Amino acid sequence: MAAHIVVRLQSIVSREIDPSDISVLTVGSIQAGDTENIIVDTAEIGVDIRSVKPETREQLLASIRRVVDAECQASAATAPPVYKITRHLPLTSNDAGMMNTLSGTFRAHFGDSYTSEMDTQTVSEDFSVLATSQNRPYVFWHIGGVEGTLYDQKEAEGRLLDDIPANHSSNFAPVLDPTMRTGIDALVIAALTFFQEKR
Repeated sequence: MAAHIVVRLQSIVSREIDPSDISVLTVGSIQAGDTENIIVDTAEIGVDIRSVKPETREQLLASIRRVVDAECQASAATAPPVYKITRHLPLTSNDAGMMNTLSGTFRAHFGDSYTSEMDTQTVSEDFSVLATSQNRPYVFWHIGGVEGTLYDQKEAEGRLLDDIPANHSSNFAPVLDPTMRTGIDALVIAALTFFQEKR
């Protein structure tokens, strides 16, 4: 039953979501049993979803429930499935006014190393909870953590995703310098800019 559920869940995005609508559904864990010769009574499946649009999130959740309920019924499960939401993070969307203000000071400090343009990301961030819980504007920025010439080389080779470990990889290890210095500079600049705006 769990195996059938996993296979069907993994096809929701490809079969039900508009290809132009960025979304992710990942079965990240499945826990059932401790040995090969005992059929267990329960299985726990961990699912992670990411979406840009809130309505797509609702569609993904509804599809997950539909698939799981149907597979349990098809397998004659002796009990209904139990759903538990372990985390729910709001959409991270930068405040345009704050972004414009920070862009000027970041560009002045970082020069050509700074860009305000980024593709839409499917990162899952608790950062946005801090500001939205207080109904405050916010700006979220990314800082590179790879030595510059290595990044340029891998980008030229078309091997960024293959050779540069992302932050959820067990091989992720950002270089300390200039990553730490850049992060500290960015925080100081943002704080000074914010306080100057308040005055």
